[in-house]
Amino acid sequence: MDLVRVALASLAVIMVVAGAASSGAYAQSGEIPSQVVIGGVFDVTGNWSLEGEEGKSAAEQAVDDFNEYLAAIGAGWTMAMQVEDAQANASVALDKIQSLKGRGIDLLVGMGFSSHIHTAKGYIDSNNMLAISHGSQAANLAIDDSIFRLRPDDNSQAPVVSAMLGDAGIEVLATVTRGDPWGDGLRQGIIEIFEGEVVEVFRYNPDAVDFSVEASVLDAEIGRLIERHGADKVGVLYVGTNEFLLLIQQIEFYENVGKVRWFSTNTQAGNVILVEDPIAFEFAQKTQFIASRSVTDNNSIKTYVDEWARERYGRAPSVYSYAAYDSVWLLGTAIQQAQTTDVHTLTSIMPAVARNMIGSGGHMELNGAGDLAGSRFEIWQVADSGWTKVGEYQAGSLIKEGAASEMAEAIGEAGSVPGWVRTNAGWWAEGLIDDQTFLRAIQYLIQEGILVVR
Repeated sequence: MDLVRVALASLAVIMVVAGAASSGAYAQSGEIPSQVVIGGVFDVTGNWSLEGEEGKSAAEQAVDDFNEYLAAIGAGWTMAMQVEDAQANASVALDKIQSLKGRGIDLLVGMGFSSHIHTAKGYIDSNNMLAISHGSQAANLAIDDSIFRLRPDDNSQAPVVSAMLGDAGIEVLATVTRGDPWGDGLRQGIIEIFEGEVVEVFRYNPDAVDFSVEASVLDAEIGRLIERHGADKVGVLYVGTNEFLLLIQQIEFYENVGKVRWFSTNTQAGNVILVEDPIAFEFAQKTQFIASRSVTDNNSIKTYVDEWARERYGRAPSVYSYAAYDSVWLLGTAIQQAQTTDVHTLTSIMPAVARNMIGSGGHMELNGAGDLAGSRFEIWQVADSGWTKVGEYQAGSLIKEGAASEMAEAIGEAGSVPGWVRTNAGWWAEGLIDDQTFLRAIQYLIQEGILVVR
C-alpha cells in the first residue's frame, strides 16, 4: 500500500481547517528547523517490554512514513526521533526525559504508563515541554495541560468492566491491582460503579518479582468468600500488565483461585502471553478469563498499520501501538500546520488539529483534558482456541455475540421501530452491511428507549 496516498487523502481536511487556524488564530514563533528531533520514551525492557517494543517500532515506522509524506508535499524539513528506554519504571522515565531535555529536545511521544506521566508531569510543565502519551489512561490525570493522551481515560472503561461483572452474576469482587496511578484509578472507578461487595485483597508494587506471599493470601481470601457466597457469585478483578504471568506462576499451586472467574481490562485483552504460555493458558481457560478491549472502526490507515504489524510481528497490533503511530503523525502535523516547534503554540493548536484528523486508531478528537474523546469496547475471553470475542459494549449495555441475530429478527417484526432501522436489520441479515453499521442502529434504539437490553 502507498502510505503517501493514504496520508494525503486522510489529511486533506486538516490542510484546510488546521491550516486556516494556524494562519490566523495562532501566532507564529519562528521557522521549522531543517530537522526536528523528538524524544521517544518507550518501555523496551521491563514488565511491559512486549507492548513497549511494539509501540517503539510503530512510532519509528510513523517517523519514516511522515518523512515520506513531508517529502511528497515539499515541506522542507524532516523528523527524527531519539528513543530512550524507560524500563517500565517511573523514576527511570523521568531521568530519560531530563536527559532528552538536556539535549534540547522539548517534544515527546511514548510515556506508556500513567505512573510515568504522574512522576514527570511537574518537570514537563516547569520546563516548557510537550508530550503525547500512547498508553496513559489514569482518570486522575485527565487535566488540562501540555500532556496529551491518545487513549481515553479510564472513566470510560470502568462501566464496561462493571457490565461484564453484572452479566456474569458476580456479587462479590476480590481485587488484585497494580500499585500505581493507573491501577489505583481504574480500581476505584470500578468500585464506585459496581453494585456488589468489594474486597481489596492486595495492591502490589509494580517492580515486584515474587508473589508467593500474595498468592497464599489471595487463595485463602477467595476460599473464605466461596464458603460465604458460593464460587459462582465470586469474581477476581486483575488490573495490571505483564507481571500477571509471575502471579499466575505462583497461584497455580493453589486450589481456590481457579474455582472462580477472573476479569481484567484493556492491558490483558488479547495478551499473547495468556495463550502462548502453557501455565497461563491453562489458568485462563479454567477461570474463563475475560477482559474489555477498546477498538476502533476500520479505515485505510488502520489497515496499513495492521499489515505492518502482521508482517513484523505476525499479529495484529495493540491499541497502544495504534496510538504510538498516531502520536507521531499528530505531533508532526501540528508542527507543519503551525510552522513552528514552539511548545506554547503547539499546545494551543493541538486540539484543533486532532479534531480534524483520522489515524489508525480512528478519529483523534480530544476532550477538554487533552485525552482521546471516546472509545468503543469489545469483550474478549480465553477459550480452547485462544482469545475469542464474546460481546460488545454499546450505549451503556453489554451485547453478547449472537444476540445481534435475535435483535435483527425482533427489529424486523417490531412496528414501533423506525423504518430505516428495520431496513438495516434486513440488510445485515443478508450480509449487505457490516456488524458495526448494524450495531450503530441498535445503539440508536437503546438511546431512544425503544430497545431495552438486559
